[in-house]
Amino acid sequence: MALSRTGMNRCHVAFDCGNSSIRVVAGIFDGSSISTHVVHQVPNETIAVNGLEYWDILYIFKELQKGLKKSFLEFGRIDSVGIATWGIDFGIIGRSGQMLGNPLCYRNQLGQEMLGRLTASQKDDLFNATGIPEHPMNTLYQILGVREFLPELFGAAETILLIPELLAWLFTGTMRGESSIDSTTQMMDMRDKRWSARVMKSFDIQQNLFPEPIAHGASYGMLRESIAADLRMPPCEFLCVPSHDTASAVVSVPTEEDGFLFISSGTWSLIGSEMRRPVIDARVRKFGFANEGGAFDTITFLKNSAGMHILQNIKNELEEESGTVAWDELVVMAEQYDGDVPVFDPNDPVFYNPPKMIDAIKGYVSRHTRQPGSLSSRQLVASAYTSLACSYRKTVDDIETLTGIKHDAIHIIGGGCRNEYLNRMTAELTCKEVIAGPDEATSIGNLGVQIMGREGNLDLAGIRRIIASSQRIKRFNADDGGKVACRDKSVYDDYLRLLSPM
Repeated sequence: MALSRTGMNRCHVAFDCGNSSIRVVAGIFDGSSISTHVVHQVPNETIAVNGLEYWDILYIFKELQKGLKKSFLEFGRIDSVGIATWGIDFGIIGRSGQMLGNPLCYRNQLGQEMLGRLTASQKDDLFNATGIPEHPMNTLYQILGVREFLPELFGAAETILLIPELLAWLFTGTMRGESSIDSTTQMMDMRDKRWSARVMKSFDIQQNLFPEPIAHGASYGMLRESIAADLRMPPCEFLCVPSHDTASAVVSVPTEEDGFLFISSGTWSLIGSEMRRPVIDARVRKFGFANEGGAFDTITFLKNSAGMHILQNIKNELEEESGTVAWDELVVMAEQYDGDVPVFDPNDPVFYNPPKMIDAIKGYVSRHTRQPGSLSSRQLVASAYTSLACSYRKTVDDIETLTGIKHDAIHIIGGGCRNEYLNRMTAELTCKEVIAGPDEATSIGNLGVQIMGREGNLDLAGIRRIIASSQRIKRFNADDGGKVACRDKSVYDDYLRLLSPM
């Protein structure tokens, strides 16, 4: 039975699809605060077929329908729905108006093969045209790979939709673009957030394969009547939100400061700053930053960095040896170690997906430092926490160098913001206050943009005020007078020497 709706309570629904999970979150807005409720969550994974990995988009579509129905049954009428997913991957629609198979996964080697054929000059031109650095995962190289190795599929393409656009089409029957997800293609000029005719011409790709993006808060359309009938619920409207999960997460940052620093902390850490315009120059390219699309014509200036997967793998491997290890136990191990702490570069390729993370760290430390490879468990955990915090500081320092803007605080959002020890260490190593939360960042940002689209009198600063008052936010490393403590700089100097060996 649906809960009663009092006053101006409205139910908005966020679809949050990641590489490993599919989540449906209902947000109840009472005019001044947002409460969130996870109504459905299931795993997401790829399926390998004949040497290629695919996403099962119909499974994702079905599970989202289940979550939508649950939201209706629990909260009554749905005012709007927004979709945010991972970036890069896409589906192909044929001339018949039907989807041509399941979307390929970015983990396939198609992109690596095609990127490897580009000259240094072509890579420079691409960055200058788009503001996005080259990466084998980028949609551009995936499309070139499909054209090269699956010509029958590419030849039948009438429209290409990135994953959230594809899901919006499945639910509403309309094909619309969205700028944050489209920016992950490396085919959009981030100066005007339009498809780059220069890139399309260079690679002989027809621009009309891609729908033009619509404004955030605008309507994709109503839920197909056939789906509404199957779900036995009234049709509801789908609104355009920042559909790249990172862009939605940044909406949730609880501040009114312009150009704030953020770390979207999860399996990976996306470290950046919200900007009004892109920064496209040789230094940005050298430092490996991207100008991705943000909410309402902002730029999410960021760099992808190692994150919680390193600590998660250490935890899993310690549990294989000695049984369940709680996160608090890892913190105690790090805090109790009082000897020299060796550091490593978490972004070294050796740590991306090693057979054993602990062995990879010990091997790296043995090769690159004066420490022996036989680290104790306490020493190893302390090393991992310290190295992650050092990598955060280095990226933050780079952002301040490239933008010319100094900051007093870092906002840490996403699931990783619950790791209070890492928050505290990050604050001390950067000499900045850390403001942690919200942890449900992508869903809350998604819901916030829907509310903005409905209310009409809210801007980004306004919705962030509402989010700040609605969510649990915790501050680290600042006393009542705002003074911030700083950790001894010697360990960070050791980290910098690792990155720039003599």
